[in-house]
Amino acid sequence: MNTTASTLAVFTLACSLLTPALAQNHADHASHGSAAPAAAAAPASSPMAATAADAVMTAGEITRVDKRGSKLTIRHEEIKNLDMPPMTMVFGLKDATQIAQFNAGDKVRFHVQDEGGSLTITRIERTQ
Repeated sequence: MNTTASTLAVFTLACSLLTPALAQNHADHASHGSAAPAAAAAPASSPMAATAADAVMTAGEITRVDKRGSKLTIRHEEIKNLDMPPMTMVFGLKDATQIAQFNAGDKVRFHVQDEGGSLTITRIERTQ
């Protein structure tokens, strides 16, 4: 047997010996993968998850509406998910069609995310 053939034979033998062990380990992990999405989906519908989602909403008051730029200037409380103190800032809207719903003086609750260095409102609702 030449060197290439013997190397190939050793490699083939090693693969055949390892395949059952690898397949078994993979099967063990596969059950975790299929259970994880179901487990992740269940808490999202629970009241506890709704409370957690509300915790990242920030109260504020719109001081200016830039309809052309789809931006809102908001005097806001602390933005906890960004560790930002209360101040007045300009935010872009992820959904620019929402701009028509708001006016200066509106009290709102909103969620803002840092998207590549740009602070963007991903969820906003008027409060009373």
